[in-house]
Amino acid sequence: MGEIDKSENRQQVITRLTALWGLTEAGLGGVIHALKIPFTGIVVGSTAIILITLIAFFAERRISVLLKSMIVVLIIKASVSPHTPIPAYFAVLFQGLLASFLFRWLPGIRLPAMMLGILALLEGVGQKFIVMTLIYGKSVWEAIDVIGQKLSAQWGLSSEMENASFWLIAIFTVYYLIGGVIVGWLAGRIPSRVQRMLEQYREAKPDLKIPDDAIRLPEKARRKWPLRRLLPGLLILLMIVFVFGGMQAGEGSARAKCIYVLVRTTAVLAVWFFLVGPLIRKLIARLQKREAMIYGEEIARAMNLMPRLRQMAALAWAQTAFEKKHVRWYRFLLRLIVYSIVCDD
Repeated sequence: MGEIDKSENRQQVITRLTALWGLTEAGLGGVIHALKIPFTGIVVGSTAIILITLIAFFAERRISVLLKSMIVVLIIKASVSPHTPIPAYFAVLFQGLLASFLFRWLPGIRLPAMMLGILALLEGVGQKFIVMTLIYGKSVWEAIDVIGQKLSAQWGLSSEMENASFWLIAIFTVYYLIGGVIVGWLAGRIPSRVQRMLEQYREAKPDLKIPDDAIRLPEKARRKWPLRRLLPGLLILLMIVFVFGGMQAGEGSARAKCIYVLVRTTAVLAVWFFLVGPLIRKLIARLQKREAMIYGEEIARAMNLMPRLRQMAALAWAQTAFEKKHVRWYRFLLRLIVYSIVCDD
């Protein structure tokens, strides 16, 4: 496994990277928010891809290790952030299972890392479109098409704008695809980069012992839970209602369309929040309890590392303050990975 294993215990490194993956999923939202980069979901997904690639590297691509790390992260996520939206659990599950398959059957590190980056981020954007369709039905896409048609007529744009929903999906898909290619490329090269940084660390031996309150991570502004969760969905619903409500009565029974959208969306959300959601959360809690009995030692070690990893994250964040925001996250993450590997428990 190269120079990195001559001085670091492989299993210890895997445990620390797993804990760091869990911390990223459950506790670094303030840092991501502070970057003020559009589509911060890509940042979280990209960080997970990089950490999964490193775990695969140290684990010599063993499926059992990747699956164990995935389970530990899911339990950490459920324990630290119990109100996490349920689709976020599916994202972690998808990433872990996909990585287990890719690193098992594709050669090397760079090729599976590239495929993991592309497919994991495409799954993320696909999940968003599926959720929108489940909640609002075809009406959301029809409303977007109507907006496109009106813009085409008013601004003399190409008739292709009339199929605005297709172009919206295409633009988001291409955006996430490009993001997946970039993060896959970075993830495939990060093990060698981490090795070089570890060698530099061993030569310089910087002091990583910092007081608990010396450096603080940025905190995301707190909002009321219902507003934060429901506002985007309400805005989409209002857009649909205004679009169809502004149509003439003869244009596809506009009033009936509005009532249908309101009733359908309300029914779907009611079923989700009062039936499906609680059932899935009970299932997650049951699995969490069962898996905690099996992987209790690994989970305890990872949870015990959390305070120290937060300190390392604060130190790495302060040290990258001079970086431009579009590269700061990557530089911050590199430092955090190295500090996590070499820090004392």
